[in-house]
Amino acid sequence: MTLRGCGLMQGIVMPSAELAKKVSAQSFKRGLIIELAGSNDEVVKCLPPLTITEATLGQGLDILEAAMAAVITASSSAAA
Repeated sequence: MTLRGCGLMQGIVMPSAELAKKVSAQSFKRGLIIELAGSNDEVVKCLPPLTITEATLGQGLDILEAAMAAVITASSSAAA
């Protein structure tokens, strides 16, 4: 995974569009709406409002981290 972006506009390039879609779905289940970008929807896009509070930003990033961990764990288990 690599990062793209500038300032608060950031994207996490996932190894595949399938994993990015799973991260988006897991984030939504946890209460965070996250969009996908890139030519094949392989980038998890983070674009918070400029007026976001530090606490709210932290909460959103915690949700995104948990969603990514769940997807990666599930993918690792399926591959084993």
